[in-house]
Amino acid sequence: TWYPFQIAFILLNLPGITKLDHPDRSEEQTAIADLLFFPTGGGKTEAYLGLSAYTIALRRLQGTVAGRSGENGVAVLMRYTLRLLTIQQFQRATALICACESIRREALEKSDKRWGETPFRIGLWVGRRTTPNKTEDAAEAIKQLRSNPYAGVGSPGVGSPYQLTACPWCGSAIEPGRDLDARLFPNDVGRTLTYCGDKLGKCLFSKRQAPDEGLPVVVVDEEIYRRLPSLLIATVDKFAQMPWKGEVQMLFGMVNSYCERHGFRSPEIEDSQSHPKTRGGLPAAKTVEHTPLRPPDLIIQDELHLISGPLGTLVGLYETAIDRLCTWDVGGKKVRPKVIASTATIKSADVQVHKLFLRTVNIFPPHGLDVQDNFFSLQRE
Repeated sequence: TWYPFQIAFILLNLPGITKLDHPDRSEEQTAIADLLFFPTGGGKTEAYLGLSAYTIALRRLQGTVAGRSGENGVAVLMRYTLRLLTIQQFQRATALICACESIRREALEKSDKRWGETPFRIGLWVGRRTTPNKTEDAAEAIKQLRSNPYAGVGSPGVGSPYQLTACPWCGSAIEPGRDLDARLFPNDVGRTLTYCGDKLGKCLFSKRQAPDEGLPVVVVDEEIYRRLPSLLIATVDKFAQMPWKGEVQMLFGMVNSYCERHGFRSPEIEDSQSHPKTRGGLPAAKTVEHTPLRPPDLIIQDELHLISGPLGTLVGLYETAIDRLCTWDVGGKKVRPKVIASTATIKSADVQVHKLFLRTVNIFPPHGLDVQDNFFSLQRE
């Protein structure tokens, strides 16, 4: 079920996401950043998750625009300031992506390819202390978890691929020793898989029903660059990687080829042009050239009030680069991403949004005449 303010907020933003030439996404400083201002626990997350689902689905329906594929690539960048909050929201957003993926699979079974053949996935892109940077690190963490379920979780400097303790789709417990599997590069697909722990295999994301995918989550940095999940959840500090790690450009659609076994490539990725078939039954794979992908269409900044002071200054600098990397040409016109922020406590929002995003703020719900009643919410004694 939805609250009226959530539906109103989604409807309000549909034109800005759908129309690439919408004023919200123009190069002018009058481009709008929508700020969702609602009390804590009121349901802000669901409002922008609904909008995220619309965005990732719409890209698939729009197909190739201006020579750039909408089926692959990151569609939504969702950013938080605190790592613990990021993990908590990741679990909620994964349930949404599972729902999207179940719709896509159902359609494919009926030979309906409108939602594409690439799975909808969610990525968690945070620091090395929380999630592994490489598939090898993930394999090592899984090995430790098998011998000792408490190892690797909270160990200093070592991230763990064990980020979901229960299946977001059916609620079955996920045991790290049993339900995690790392398939190493280059002889395997180079993926760390998390399966639903459903022993009967009735869940859509169990090992029995999805042996090569499991839950649609990507938590290892190396794999995020190659598989490019539709929804990427990150912490703002992670974007400090941009000048040092060339692979980060792939999150913004800058790819030049595609390996049939390991996913997308850019000049920084080391991979051979072909791979022989393996003993495990994988067919031979080759790398084919690929045009750049569509950059993210939607940027969501949660807890906007936390991005102030020195952190705000630094985030603002990176924001200039992110905005530029997300901007692309369609029919001779520059298209910027749609920006949405949310907060429960803020003052001088117009100044903060202008300094951070170089846009004009639109606060929703509007304050109205009575502080205790803005139509969407009523203050009770």
